[in-house]
Amino acid sequence: MRAFLAEQRAHASAQLGERTKALRYLREAEAAMEKAESQSKAFGSYNPSSLTYHAGQVRYELGDVRGSVKDLEESDKLRHSSFKRNRIRYLFMLAERQLDIGHLESACATWVKVVEIYPDVQSGQCDKAMSTMQARIRPYLKNQAARSLYERARLVTPPPVAA
Repeated sequence: MRAFLAEQRAHASAQLGERTKALRYLREAEAAMEKAESQSKAFGSYNPSSLTYHAGQVRYELGDVRGSVKDLEESDKLRHSSFKRNRIRYLFMLAERQLDIGHLESACATWVKVVEIYPDVQSGQCDKAMSTMQARIRPYLKNQAARSLYERARLVTPPPVAA
C-alpha cells in the first residue's frame, strides 16, 4: 500500500512539474516495494508490474521518454498475461513512445504483440487503439516491419476499425 501511495504522489508531482519531489516519491515507492514482507500476490495487491508501469508514467511526465520506455518494457515482462485488455493499452502506449524516440522496429515488434492479443478482446478502447496504430504506422509502410505489421493488423480488425 505504501508503494502504491508513494507512486501516486510521484505521478502527481511529475504532472505538476515538481521533479525533485516526483523522483523522491518514486524512490520511496521502490523502497516500499522491496520491503514488502510477502512475495505472494493477494488479489488487489500492488505488484511490481504496476510499480514499473507507474514509474514509466512518472518518467514520461518528467520528459524522460527513454526511461519511460525502459520501465514500460519491464512492466510488460512482469505483468500477468491474463490481463489482455490492460496489456493492449500498456503495449500500445509503449509502442507509441518507442516510435516517438525513433525506434520504428521496436515499436512494430511491440505492436505485433497487440495484434496477436487483439482478437481475444472485445473493447471499444482497443478498437480505437488498433485504428490509431494503423494511422501512425501508415507513413512508414516502405519499411518491411511496418508493412508486415500493417497487413497483419488489417487481417484481424473488423472493417469499421481497419484503417
